[in-house]
Amino acid sequence: MLARVIAPLRTSVAPMVDVTDPCFLRLLRLISPHGNHELWSEMVHARTFSHGKMHLDAQKLAQHIPTHELPGFAHGTVVQIGASSPADAAVAVAELGRLGVRHVNLNCGCPSRNVQMGSFGAVLMTQPQAAGDIVQAMVDAASDCSVHVSVKCRIGIDADESPEFLRRFIDSVLGPGRPVSLVLHARRAWLSGLSPEQNRIVPQLNHARGREMAAAYPQTRITANGGIGTAAAVHEHLLWAHGAMVGRKVREDPWFLALLDRQVYGVPDALVPTPERVLQEYMAYGDQVQRDLGVRHTVLARPLYALFQGRKARAMRRSLASSIARAKAAGGGAARVAFSEVVADAVRQAEADHAEGSLHSAAC
Repeated sequence: MLARVIAPLRTSVAPMVDVTDPCFLRLLRLISPHGNHELWSEMVHARTFSHGKMHLDAQKLAQHIPTHELPGFAHGTVVQIGASSPADAAVAVAELGRLGVRHVNLNCGCPSRNVQMGSFGAVLMTQPQAAGDIVQAMVDAASDCSVHVSVKCRIGIDADESPEFLRRFIDSVLGPGRPVSLVLHARRAWLSGLSPEQNRIVPQLNHARGREMAAAYPQTRITANGGIGTAAAVHEHLLWAHGAMVGRKVREDPWFLALLDRQVYGVPDALVPTPERVLQEYMAYGDQVQRDLGVRHTVLARPLYALFQGRKARAMRRSLASSIARAKAAGGGAARVAFSEVVADAVRQAEADHAEGSLHSAAC
């Protein structure tokens, strides 16, 4: 069993736009309730705190910040921010700290055009001094509220993937002894010519550069990221890095976390939740946040599309969409129908469709 070798190390789920919202993170926590994995939010712009005052709006917070996880799992919940201004970043860290967040990450890896136009994300790697100033402001704000600060970046930008380029950036964000950790996505980012999705696939992986940085900065916690999609790969990277971050694999199959619990952390099969239990607990969560925060059925249902696999998954997707539409049409809108009722109706229909399809296949 690998657990004794790497149990002190951490695995994490990457921040993914339109994926790792608070509802998806809650589903992941139900699938893996053992505290083995850090769960990262989508990127939130720091200005939503300094200018938008999001921290004062419970409903808006519920859309972006996994506050539901904080009472019992603050140590494993990470909020990623995008920032181009030290002042905005400092306000975001301070307000997140007051909410109970204990780890805030600065995005220096997103290459999207909109992010570049806002002068944050991957473009900050071309402005190491500016990135260092933002990180210093975050660290200063964090000292008042017990927040850990980290930076997530690429290993290069455009044609420059040299170790010198990456070390200049790392030296700038680490500064003179700043208590900052790093997440290294082992691909360069192309600031033009590739979409954000292509930037996560097309540039060649170079985890050797991450190993070089781990050796060059032995006092800095470094997490490996990029193309990690098997338990064996997680184990391989944890042999040299302090952590391993998984992205698309969990988006496509949330149950991968349960596999890691068993194969990496040694969790007995008997302690891995069943799909039925996860669904029932998620339905109860959905009812609560629908009632307390007005979260919509469509938002609550989205994580469930990845919960099932195969033909049953396809039937469940169709049934959920139909059930939500029926709830919306039934007297006064969807808010009057509990989320659990919507899901239960969809499950009944999906099971009927799946059974009918199985009978049809057998007859053929």
